[in-house]
Amino acid sequence: LPAPQVEARTLAMLHGLLQQLHAACSHLAAGARAFPSSVQETAGHVRHGVEGVQASLAGARSFQDLSGWVLAQSRDAVTRAQLSLEGLLEHVGQHTPLPWLVGPFAPALVEYPEDVPVDMSKWEGCVTVG
Repeated sequence: LPAPQVEARTLAMLHGLLQQLHAACSHLAAGARAFPSSVQETAGHVRHGVEGVQASLAGARSFQDLSGWVLAQSRDAVTRAQLSLEGLLEHVGQHTPLPWLVGPFAPALVEYPEDVPVDMSKWEGCVTVG
């Protein structure tokens, strides 16, 4: 492929990835409403950072449209978003009850009728209930 086509495809992929990232961050911010205000605020900062990157790169039609300053600012915003997301994951892992994360269908909580044989070898190491 000629260089202009490769460049156009690369920029199109970048725009598509930023749209997906923005949608994921918006979903994250909406889901954070169930958490403390500090978590909500962090999720909002992540979303706003991604929106800033998206806005900075939206008008680019070629690599020449992307100054070193814009690329550096975008890289910094993405790095801050990544660090914030890592902090959110750590918070959720430390402060959220396990059943909320796993759901009600954890294998150790499954009950079987007494007349049906169960192959217990696959449950080795699991905690049984009852």
